[in-house]
Amino acid sequence: MSNYSVDNKGKDRLDNNQNDKLSARNIWGRIIVYLREHQFIALHIACGDIYDVEMKDGKFIINTTENFLPKLLEYENNKNALTNAFKSVGIGDYEVIKKEKNFTKSQIDIRILKEIFKDDLEIEGD
Repeated sequence: MSNYSVDNKGKDRLDNNQNDKLSARNIWGRIIVYLREHQFIALHIACGDIYDVEMKDGKFIINTTENFLPKLLEYENNKNALTNAFKSVGIGDYEVIKKEKNFTKSQIDIRILKEIFKDDLEIEGD
């Protein structure tokens, strides 16, 4: 039995059993390739730096700590491109989740000091 089927537009599509066996990173890799092949270069580059992905309750989850990325992926053209990319691998639902960055105690302290002292504070190696 084949793991692939061809829809009425002639595009290869993974059947659901195969999707369950693929890791989220493998699926994400296919999405990145799709974006490159379909000339969504800026989106391809932006998404190429995303590594925190997972499948949860049948939904593909894209996790990011970047502030710009959720907004970028919500632009109509980008959202359509991603939706089509996910459909090409048989996934109909995805979500972008903005996570907070995990900072070390010293990074938090430096941020607080910068807020207090602003331009009067100079930190070497920063």
